[in-house]
Amino acid sequence: MVDDIYQKTGYTINANTLRRFFGLVKSNYSASPSTLSILLKYCGFNSPDELRNLSAAVGTDSNINKEEVHHFLVSLFKNLPNDDSSPAIELLIQQTVSFLDRNPEMIEKFQREIAATQAGQYYFERSVNMDRLNGYYGEGLRFYMRSRNTTEAIVFANSVLVLRYWLTNNNEMLENSMAAMSGITVNNSYPSHIMARFIAAKLFYAHTKGESIDRILADASRYYTINVAKSGNTNSDFELILAEALALTNHCPEAGDYIKKGKSRSGALKRNYDGDIVFGIWEKIINAKRSATLKTIINPTKQNIAAMIPTSPLIKRYYTLLYMRANSARAKKANYGDLITETGFSRLS
Repeated sequence: MVDDIYQKTGYTINANTLRRFFGLVKSNYSASPSTLSILLKYCGFNSPDELRNLSAAVGTDSNINKEEVHHFLVSLFKNLPNDDSSPAIELLIQQTVSFLDRNPEMIEKFQREIAATQAGQYYFERSVNMDRLNGYYGEGLRFYMRSRNTTEAIVFANSVLVLRYWLTNNNEMLENSMAAMSGITVNNSYPSHIMARFIAAKLFYAHTKGESIDRILADASRYYTINVAKSGNTNSDFELILAEALALTNHCPEAGDYIKKGKSRSGALKRNYDGDIVFGIWEKIINAKRSATLKTIINPTKQNIAAMIPTSPLIKRYYTLLYMRANSARAKKANYGDLITETGFSRLS
């Protein structure tokens, strides 16, 4: 933030001053006029009067009715193009999630209505909100299942819920989600991002049972060879989802293998977050766990891992937790426990 303030205003604020301003460090005195002036410029105001005038307008009859905002958001999603590779759609979803986080009373109605739209299915399927997986996004999956009403939707939603209940140590609900998929025949016609979620769910389930994953990996390899490796699609969701599940369940060599496949097939970049190498944080996590023999399997990313934490409101808390977990010294100093409470991901504690 210090760097960003300097780039946007030309002025410098000390990091400790910012910590005091946001209440991260206790202080017995208020911010100085010069500090407030710089922060005003950073937020786009030329003077304190501009901010006062804006604050005075809040709550007047000129404010847009939230019902109108709701209709606008829903209509926007209904009219989005059917293009799951568009960065504009990803950006729209991120901004919408940020808005909903600030207006929680609008969330349930919004998710219920957009679940039936093409772009709404993208919202649930391709932009999994990990930060709210144990909250409104996880609850909203029931709207998605009811609106699509297909076996693919049932498999996807319950697979993601398995991840939710694995992270929250809720074995009873994890069993229920696996049982909901037990009567469905999942075959090679399933899209790769849904198949990857299904395979990942089986990995999490096997982890809770202490079972071998050899058969699961064999099935994953067959699907990958037939449907992914030769598809010509550079989207690396399949490899990323499998690498995540394998790394979290401590199958590091296998996770490293899918990381290498994904980086090789997609040129190391996918629909990226802030231009970061998407597999980098998983390399960091694996390297934190790896044995001496694993050093020859993965080339660790040399980039500063803290800079690789995405700013997306869908995954920022989740990835911050993963980074802190891989760096125990930093976890001890930071608000690790608060993030565990916010996400509900008690397994990561």
